[in-house]
Order: sequence, then structure tokens, then C-alpha cells
Amino acid sequence: MNGVASGLLGRLNLPFWGTRALFLAGTLFLVVESSRGVPLWELIVAVAVFFLCAFVLVTRQFKKGHSTEGDPPGWLIRVAVALCVVGLALLDIYWLASRRVDPLLLIGFVLLLLGLGWLAEAWRGATAERVPALRRWGLVLLGIAIVTGLVAVALLPAAKGGRFLLLVVNLGVAVLVFLPLALNLLSEWGLRKIRGRRFIGQMGALLVFLVAPLVIVSLVLTDWVLAAVLSAAVLVLLLAIVSNTHLDVALVLAGLCLLAATPPEDFEPKTLTSPGGERILVAMGDSYMSGEGAETFYKNTNDSGGNECRRSPTAYAVKVATVEDARFDRLVFIACSGARTYNVVASSKRPDATPQPKEKFTQIDQLKRRGNSFRPALVIVGLGGNDAGFSTLGSACLAPGDCSTDEVKKLFFDNLHNVRLALTETFKSLKANLPPGVPIVAVPYPQPFAEAPKCPGVALTGSERVFIRDFLVRLNKAVFDATTAARIEYLKGMESSFADSKVQLCQARKGDAGVNFVDISSVKGLAEQRFSPAKWIHNSLHPNETGHDALLKTLNTWLNDHEELLDRGHVTPDAETPLSPVDRGAGSEPEPQCSMTDPGNKNCRTQVSKWARQQLNNNWGWGLVVLVVLAILWAATIAAISLHPGHGAAALATAVPAEPTASPTTRPDQRSDSPNETS
Repeated sequence: MNGVASGLLGRLNLPFWGTRALFLAGTLFLVVESSRGVPLWELIVAVAVFFLCAFVLVTRQFKKGHSTEGDPPGWLIRVAVALCVVGLALLDIYWLASRRVDPLLLIGFVLLLLGLGWLAEAWRGATAERVPALRRWGLVLLGIAIVTGLVAVALLPAAKGGRFLLLVVNLGVAVLVFLPLALNLLSEWGLRKIRGRRFIGQMGALLVFLVAPLVIVSLVLTDWVLAAVLSAAVLVLLLAIVSNTHLDVALVLAGLCLLAATPPEDFEPKTLTSPGGERILVAMGDSYMSGEGAETFYKNTNDSGGNECRRSPTAYAVKVATVEDARFDRLVFIACSGARTYNVVASSKRPDATPQPKEKFTQIDQLKRRGNSFRPALVIVGLGGNDAGFSTLGSACLAPGDCSTDEVKKLFFDNLHNVRLALTETFKSLKANLPPGVPIVAVPYPQPFAEAPKCPGVALTGSERVFIRDFLVRLNKAVFDATTAARIEYLKGMESSFADSKVQLCQARKGDAGVNFVDISSVKGLAEQRFSPAKWIHNSLHPNETGHDALLKTLNTWLNDHEELLDRGHVTPDAETPLSPVDRGAGSEPEPQCSMTDPGNKNCRTQVSKWARQQLNNNWGWGLVVLVVLAILWAATIAAISLHPGHGAAALATAVPAEPTASPTTRPDQRSDSPNETS
């Protein structure tokens, strides 16, 4: 690679400042593209251009090591300080402006990282006399990073609003600024200390370039794919930090811009916006109906802190209504991610009925406001998962420890009785507010996990996967019982939709599965929301585009088998009286410890969070083992990099020239000492 890089640099013939100017240009291009809401392919192009610019700078830096070619360190330091000052000023302005000038947060962080990266580069070129200062300041910065990070992590769970953002910023500064700076300085100190000790360097190279890759491959072969990916990322980042190049800065900047990227949006088609329609399909319910899990959402439905319904053009309800199909000519798409029964039921039915953020009315109230003449051809509703705490269950299973304990099972299983009652009431409310005879179909939840002994790429134990499968079976039973009580249809084929199309997790390759396991996606909205880690995994455990294609196939099959339901003259008897408020759980079973059907009850999340913290406390020993392994890997990386000609003894021979001795044929005024300068 060095030969190719040298040839490229030779042809470009870029001076010292040219490579940095190119890197700055690539950074600017990436920041602009990540803020524009461009399609995924365009964002990938921006990342590729950025890394190409970074490659030119990094290869030159790595080739030179500590050697100098007359590059003025004073100029480098002045620019670095200026970048840091401007970055801090923008962050300060952002905060003083009450976080209204949104782009300043990302731009400020980018400039600060660039400046600190160049300061670290200049600092690492210090003369031998300043080596003790590298260790001293490295340890100070490491201590600051650890204390700041621990305080932020401890206070984050209870923080809200501006305090939450302040803690997130502090955690980001600790992880992205203080920790890399500390490791840079301590790495340089380590390189200076072991220079010339080739045996230590060879042992380090053996560990870093042979043992570590073998461990990563073995993790992949034993289905610990997520652990393998994280291990590989840590190895690359450590190599970047130790190498005294801007590769670590480039990696952090790319990650920051990708997380801050404004996701692309689509405009609603005429099928959703045009008035009228003779054969109207109504799609209502929660995220499995709205299309959560997709790459693109309709405009103004993925605004974190605002409307988070996340209605997607790739949702199966949209596809069945927008294709050239004579069954439907219009779609009323009111499904909303996060919806529970009290967000759907008519406000006249439940006093605690509440519309979701930026939605003016509950979903049934939205239908009522269309007037008595509104008569859809079909209503499909997917509901109950949020009342049952499915997302909370997913978070618990992703936490350290095994979520399939009896303690956790009881929290969720006992709540399903209340879910059934709430669904029955909601389905009856929906039926009562539609013209007689309008067919209503409740859609259950498809099984995301196949029954398999191994599950590549999924960081869940076998017992945890069995627990989630069992939970969904019981949840779908509650949905079915509610449809029976409310006398509406139940689309049973949806339960096995992913299995029928062979797109379940553990059944298909993870990249081909119809469900996102852990999917990190950006959100739109204020930086306060976009930089919240809790917002990055909203697509996890939701059907992606492949999954919605499978659901569409199942729905079409069901519609073909039930054509009589779309007959506008079809009337279903409605002899049963809707439940009264007193009937909801009237002493039939004890109130569960963990209930999500009540908008004021946060007991479920509180108990699950408490359980997760207990698991962290119980597994702190493993965390210590991981830290020790990382420290050993870091030390081995330092030893391996010391073998490079541009580092260690060879580097310092150039950076700190020996005092020349006068020969009998050399006069004192003929000595030519080169000044110590940093590349």
C-alpha cells in the first residue's frame, strides 16, 4: 500500500499544507452532504470522497512518521489553535442561542476535532526533553475522560431536556476528545520508551496482526458477529491512534457526520393526498403498520421531538394501495410509530385518550372527523405491541445479562391480560365509529426469529430468542381474543409471514433478513434529539423493506381469499354491546406489575431499567476483563507501530539530531544543526 500511496503522492506533488487543505475540503463536503438530507447512495459517495482525501494525508503522515522536511510546526499550531477556538465559540453560541441555531453543534464539533487532532500531532513531535510531559498530560487527560464519562453515564437516565443534552455533550467530549487525546500522548510516550527494542515490537506485531485477526475470525465462525465487528473496529481505531496520523480523526468525523446526517424524506403520493376515492383503504395502528424500519419516511413524520409517526413509502399498506390494483384507489394512512390503544381509541370512549405528538386527534377521532359519508372499503389495524411493552422488552434483551429470567417474564406476561382488554375496547370503539358493514381486519405481529440452534449476527442467547418468540405467540393470542370479542377479522397468515418468505432472523443471512436486529439510523429534528443515542436505534427489531414485501405478499394472498369482504354491501352482525369503562379488567385478574396500557404508568420501563442496572452491577467483572484486554491490545499496537521506520529510534534520530563533533578538518562555523520541526 505504501508503494501505491507514494506513487499517488508523487504524481499529485502536494506540499505540506496541500494535503491538509485537501483533508479540510473533504471534511467540508461530508458535513454539507450529511446536513442536506441526501439519498443514501449520495451520502456514501460523500463518505468515499472524504476518506479519499483523508487517505492522501494519512499515507503521507504515516510514511514520514516523525521525520521533517522543513515543515513549520509554528504554522501548524497556530491553525490548530484557531480551529479549536472557532469550534468552541460555535458550541458556545449554540448553547447561548438556546439550541435554536441547530447546525452550529455539528460544525463546532468538527472544527474542534480537527484542531485537537493537529495539536496532538504537533505535541507528539516534541523533543526528547519533553517526553515526560507526554506521559503527565496523557494521564491527566485520561483521568478527566474517565471521570467525565462516569458522571455523565450515571446522571443520564434521570436527565431531561437541556440537562440531558448537556450530559450527552459531556459524554461525547469525554469519549471523542479527551480519551483520544490522552491515548495519543500516552502512545507517543510508549513509542519513545520502547524504541530500538525489536523483540518487543515483533511480539506486539504478532499479537496485533496475527492473534487479534484470528480471534475476530473465530468470533465470526462461532456466530458472535456483532462482537467480531466491534473488535475489528476497536483494533482499527487503536492502530489509527497509535500511528500518529489523522486516521483516528477521520474515523471519528465520519461517524459523527453519519449519525448527524439528516435522513432523506419522500413526498406523499396522490393516493394519500387526493380527496375522494371510491375504494378507500385505511391503515392504522403502530410502527409495524406505519413502516418503521425503512430507510426513507414521508416528509415531516421523522422529526425527533416532533412528529415521530415515521410513515414510510415502503410500508406494505402503502404498496397495496399505490400499485395498479383495482381493489383500492386511495389510502388513508394514519398509523403512527409508538401508538398504544389510548392513542387510537375514540376520546369519547376513554377519558385518558391522548393523540400522539403533533397529531391533533386520536386515530379513531381522525376517522370520525371525515364525516358520516366516509365509508372505507377496508380497515387494517396493527396494534398491541406497544401496550405489551415490546420495545421495552427488546431493550432489556439487548442489555447485559439474560432477559429470559422468570423475573422479566413475569413483568411482561402478566401484562397481556390488560392488553387484551384494552384491544377489545379499542376494536369495539373503531367498529362503532364506522358505517355498518365496513370490514375491519386486525393484523398480528410476524415472528422475527426462526427456531434455530444458531443465529449468526444476532447478539441474543438461544433462551432469549425463545422468550421473544413465546412472548409474541402470547401477544398474538391476546390480539386474536380481542378480535373475537369485538367480532372483527383476524389475519392469521401474518404470524408466519416472515417464515413463509424465508426472511426471518436466524433463517436468512442477516443482510437478507426482513427484520432489522440492531439498526443505527439518524433522525431529523433538533440536535438535542439527533445526538441522543436512544434515538439512533428506532429502526431496530422492525421490518425493513424486505420484510414489508413479505407482509405485502401475505396481505395480497389474504385479500384474494376474502374478496367478499370488499363488497360494499357486506354487513357483519353487531349484536355485542361495547365494554363499559367499569368492565375494563373488572376484578378478573390482579393488576400486573408492569402495565403499558395506562398513559400515566411508567412502572414497566422503571422496573426494566432497574433490572438492566442490576445486570450491569452483576457483570462488572467482565467489564474489567474487557478493559484489561483492550489495554494489552493497545500496548501491543504501540509495540507493533514502533517497528515502522518513521517511528521509534529511526524517527527520533531525525527529530532530535545528535550534537555533531568537530573533526580535525571541520571548523566550528561549518556545523549545520537542523531545527526540530514537526510534520
